[in-house]
Amino acid sequence: MRYEYTVTKEGGEAEIMRAMSWKKMLKSLLLKYPAFSGWCTYINKHGHVQVKNFTNGKLIYERKRN
Repeated sequence: MRYEYTVTKEGGEAEIMRAMSWKKMLKSLLLKYPAFSGWCTYINKHGHVQVKNFTNGKLIYERKRN
């Protein structure tokens, strides 16, 4: 697999998932845990760390502040 995603639940349990893309990892994560709450961390193809937050199986978008 191309990317490694560190999936952390609200309780602090971490799990490493491997997938070829963000969409494929998201689909497999929500099939495994339908009401997932926590966050997912990965390094994108440009080498930047990305953190995505989830609440009850939905991705939470935060407004960027300058």
